[in-house]
Amino acid sequence: MASEHRSAATIGIIVAAVALASIPLSFTGPEELRLVVIGPFLLSGPGTALILLLKPARLRKGTGSGVLPLAVAIAVSFSLASAILLSTAMLYAGFWHPSAAVSLLAGLTLGLLAAVDRRSRRKDATQEPN
Repeated sequence: MASEHRSAATIGIIVAAVALASIPLSFTGPEELRLVVIGPFLLSGPGTALILLLKPARLRKGTGSGVLPLAVAIAVSFSLASAILLSTAMLYAGFWHPSAAVSLLAGLTLGLLAAVDRRSRRKDATQEPN
């Protein structure tokens, strides 16, 4: 249980770090670094945060190796879908600013990760004896 919590926390920290790094890089920075950071973030960041929030039952039980491909597919699908929906909304609104889109997706990702953290802290507080 503790190792599962630790690995989910490590994944959450990595996703949060990439999301935070993508915000300033979306506005300025070397193009190669922008591609290396923002590309993978847009491909997997929001979806990974969603998977950590939903936490499928098989992942909770420790039999996650069979569900890992499905979790990766959901993470990539949600990430791409949210980027496409946001881009479409920006086009229809006449507000095309890719840097703002990356910042909004980073905010969504950080919000989902904050919900994951809040839920895990609440769960830890109820499991600890007083």
